Amino acid sequence: MAYNYPPEKLSVYLSDDGGSILTYYGMWEASLFAKHWLPFCKRYNIEPRSPAAYFSQSDGHQELCTPKEWSLIKDMFDEMTERIDTAVMSGKVPEEIKARQKGFHEWNQEITSKNHQPIVQILIDGKDQNAVDNEGNVLPTLVYMAREKRPQHHHNFKAGAMNALIRVSSVISNSPIIMNVDCDMYSNNNDAVRDALCFFLDEEMGHKIGFVQYPQNYNNLSKNDIYGNSLQVINEVSSAKL
Repeated sequence: MAYNYPPEKLSVYLSDDGGSILTYYGMWEASLFAKHWLPFCKRYNIEPRSPAAYFSQSDGHQELCTPKEWSLIKDMFDEMTERIDTAVMSGKVPEEIKARQKGFHEWNQEITSKNHQPIVQILIDGKDQNAVDNEGNVLPTLVYMAREKRPQHHHNFKAGAMNALIRVSSVISNSPIIMNVDCDMYSNNNDAVRDALCFFLDEEMGHKIGFVQYPQNYNNLSKNDIYGNSLQVINEVSSAKL
């Protein structure tokens, strides 16, 4: 949601293959935090824009803003994380939270991860004039989706999830380009969307390109990096911007 891209042209979909109310709760919490995190990122050009990655780094970022602002946003993130962790540990969402958001009513005692109806909830509707951050800026559309699963039908793993995402997004946003980000990854540059579009919009070769994939990069590697996961030539030389 914090990409450097026009928010009215950006729609974010989370595909929850487990159909978990806890995942939905975490996303709902994140949608509230985003109203403070997005303007903070843009005001100080924060990188990386994943709050978990940003706050896990050294406190050296504090020189970008006042200590009070940094502490305030950090406390908000920590408190949100604690609420989510508490819900996960207890295995349930507090009743007072459920009462605040109609989407929680989709879940009942019969639902399991392998047997549930399709669930689609728009947490932030970018077309709604009230969908703004705490500084009055328009927010991207944010959608939770859990595709239908039944024991008697094969779900086709990731291919099935992507197919469902395409079908749902065609109704809500119908954008010409889709970017897929795995759940355990984050973008390390807020201009990544714009940079990827350069391939598709290239005047000479763009019409021949239908798919662009950038290799994953990993943190916390061993000193010897025996699998070459750091991809130094790609990340630091040929495609440093991406």
